[in-house]
Amino acid sequence: MPAVVVGPAWSTEAVPFVDKGRFPLGVESATLSNVRRLVPLVNMGTAHARYYLLHAVLAADSPAGPGEVIPLDVAFERVRRAEVILAAASLRHASAHGMPSLYRNPHGARVVAAELAQGVFDIAEVAESYSQQNGGFLSVYRGVEISAGLLDPADGTFRAGPVSLPESALAALRVVLAAAEEECLTDTHVDQLLPDACICRAGTGAEAELLSEILFGCGDVELPVAPKPVQRARMRTAATAQLLLHALEGADPAITPRAAMSGICFDDPTRLADLGVAHLTNWALSWRGTLLRNASVTAWRWLWWWLTEEIAARPRSREEIGTALADALVKGAGRDGNAVELLSAELPPHRDGARILDVEDRLLYPDGTATNDPWRLLQVIMLGVNRLTELDGRAWHAFIESGELGPSYVREWLASATHMSVSELGRDLADRLLRQAKEISRRRIRWEAGRLRIPTRLRELGDVLDLAGQEGSVAPGLRLDRLRQILAELGYLTVSGETLAVSRWLP
Repeated sequence: MPAVVVGPAWSTEAVPFVDKGRFPLGVESATLSNVRRLVPLVNMGTAHARYYLLHAVLAADSPAGPGEVIPLDVAFERVRRAEVILAAASLRHASAHGMPSLYRNPHGARVVAAELAQGVFDIAEVAESYSQQNGGFLSVYRGVEISAGLLDPADGTFRAGPVSLPESALAALRVVLAAAEEECLTDTHVDQLLPDACICRAGTGAEAELLSEILFGCGDVELPVAPKPVQRARMRTAATAQLLLHALEGADPAITPRAAMSGICFDDPTRLADLGVAHLTNWALSWRGTLLRNASVTAWRWLWWWLTEEIAARPRSREEIGTALADALVKGAGRDGNAVELLSAELPPHRDGARILDVEDRLLYPDGTATNDPWRLLQVIMLGVNRLTELDGRAWHAFIESGELGPSYVREWLASATHMSVSELGRDLADRLLRQAKEISRRRIRWEAGRLRIPTRLRELGDVLDLAGQEGSVAPGLRLDRLRQILAELGYLTVSGETLAVSRWLP
């Protein structure tokens, strides 16, 4: 006779209703909005320029005939197979690129390299395993490819956008598409596709000019007049590219694009006039505000990371994690005095007369490495209150971009905390962070597959806080690293001896 279970029972088929989420405090939206305006045709995932053309050709070249729409699953399979060929050819051609190579790590490199090492690989099999996304790495590029006019923006589609590309510039990509139709490839077969099937092909001849036109509107190739939104996206991306080239000219190749942009965006605006690009002054000021706001965003993100690392090391109650943050702040401040007074007294000089200094970056990266000192992070956040009155014009508007825990919030918080000691402020801050994360998670609750999904890594089990996995500690992206990569791929930027040199300027 079968057993009858009354009441709740264990199940091995339950779907977890708590899931990891991205951006747990929601502070990153300010940076994302700013960089979306300032460099709309590049994002943090655009590893190599040639993927723009590959996806555009695949979208325009329907196997069902010109203009015919094919099922999305079929379209995605074609994308995946073509990306595998591009990766395989690029890995085989790596020795020809020299070191350091601009063209290392094509998408799916780890999986494709392992299959290549076998001497022969099944294209369908590798195309299924190299990426967990249905459409391969198309989702990484789709947003910027839509903004560039290469893809149709309609959801659930993979069709060509309003910017049509000349067939004369795409002959080499046809080699990739043809190889993607094969069942399997050997090393010898892959070698026969070179150099046409390698990602480095985007840096030469017709493809380089076509990509310059698509991204910056200045390539030596004639395209039909693009829609106004596409033209604006090109102009904005080109303006940031011009600033970045001027910032990197003559610099140490090891400099980060963020540091290089700081140098030119915080300098006297007359320097841009001396360089012959006075028209970029307002753009540089917008970047000044963006860099400063991103410093505050980074500080909030790292404070949360510090807090969750404490929980990961030892699950504990809200009161205990508040005490841990209070102790760390007292240690950083050197004593447990009035918090606001100590923060104000210990801020580094952040102005030189009328000139604003980018000290936030130095606080975040003392000695060139990221800080894990909550007191320093709190100083960066407090500096944002000062910037509210020190910035104006374009810089101010970029700095106050809408987002969680913005500088106005911090001003009100610190105004209410003038009586608090450092330890009291630490406990209050921990409570605010935990409540903010809970609120952001609550806003993102949704039904998925018949279950309620709560996107969070932080769980409260009774009185104890526990963490499922790890929160990220990477600073929010400004897209400048990706833009520098693409400028180098297209031949605008090279290494000359021990410095960077601009090979050609954007007009």
